[in-house]
Amino acid sequence: MPFGLFKKKESEAPAERPAISAPAAGALSIQQAQDLLRSIESARVQELALRLAPVKESAAQSLKVIGRLANDMEREKLKLEDLEQRFKSVAENSKRTVISSLRREASTELLLPQSANDAKKFKEKFEAMMNRFGEVSGSHSKMLNAFMKKQAGKMKDEFEALTKLLNETKAAMSDFELKRAPIVKCGGILNTASQKMSSIRSTEASVQGIEGEMKNIESDLAALKGDLAALRASPEFAQAEAVAQKAGEAARQEEQFHAELVDLFSHVSRAFTKYSYGLTRETEARLQMMSDEPWKMLHESDAAPYSSLLLEIRKAIGAGKIQLKDSDRILHYLDVILNSLPELQGRAQVITAERDSLCRSDSGLVYRARELEEKVLQHEEDLARGRQNVEQQKRQIAEKRAELAAQLEEASAILADLAGQKYSLEY
Repeated sequence: MPFGLFKKKESEAPAERPAISAPAAGALSIQQAQDLLRSIESARVQELALRLAPVKESAAQSLKVIGRLANDMEREKLKLEDLEQRFKSVAENSKRTVISSLRREASTELLLPQSANDAKKFKEKFEAMMNRFGEVSGSHSKMLNAFMKKQAGKMKDEFEALTKLLNETKAAMSDFELKRAPIVKCGGILNTASQKMSSIRSTEASVQGIEGEMKNIESDLAALKGDLAALRASPEFAQAEAVAQKAGEAARQEEQFHAELVDLFSHVSRAFTKYSYGLTRETEARLQMMSDEPWKMLHESDAAPYSSLLLEIRKAIGAGKIQLKDSDRILHYLDVILNSLPELQGRAQVITAERDSLCRSDSGLVYRARELEEKVLQHEEDLARGRQNVEQQKRQIAEKRAELAAQLEEASAILADLAGQKYSLEY
């Protein structure tokens, strides 16, 4: 009886479908749904293994035959005619190659799958073996047909039987992958849902942390506002605030006085520039001060050097040593400055004395109030940022919950088709 016919009948024997251990219909967690999917896939793999078991057995029988054929070929001597003796060496080498290849492939063991990855390896191993059989038989077909016709015919029968078995394997794998596709899809959905659930919980923990921080800030803010209100209500603060207001007014007067001086001296700045060539560093420094910060010279213990310098510049303009387009106007302002110096020094001393006196007054309460106001403002800004952050994260949680619900509904529908029962997936 031909091997192929016997194996075909054996491979067509019906196989029982493994039962799936599925929980009763109702609510399932994502973890339970994943466990159920693994159970379904395991049953599909067992079903595939039952279908491939006859294929494996038949393939093993064919490989044993091929192994015996290799032994027979080794024992049998090549029958060469006189004219073929010249091909003896080539034929012998070809024979040894074929025998070695047949023995190597005949030792191949196809293991029934225990997992989806094993199933893939079963088919790939079978395909690789048949490709190598095809290569050795094809590249040495002339030697086999010419000198070992009997073995060549038997090999052909076994290769054909194995090819049929490989086709059965491919068909079984195709059915397996088709049935497994919804399992893979559902598994991917559940993995994504699990990650999204973890993200939601992480965001919720972040919201709780921020809200806890905000409670602490609100508590500190209430205390700061209480301290500030008590400070402002004290009679000492009213006195300190009045002093601070006067100090502020004195500072503004001083700034205004400085601006007036800068404006006054700006009228003679071109004369300073003309006069500044070839002077000592000390004289240049005085000219620079009168141009940029003229009020400083009014506070020096001896302002005579500045008066003398202004007089020298005036004389240089009058003598024509300094050429200016509007020399008369500049001379006028130089006279104004020289005549006003005593008065300006007096004003500067009065303003400085008043400012120093006010600064020596106790204004610590005012500064304390300002510190409290800054802290209150900072806490209010922190609270505003915290509220904005919480609102943003809560929106993200709501969006993720909606996405998660849709994913779980889709996974539930796939599970119902796979397990034959309706489940409600929860998180």
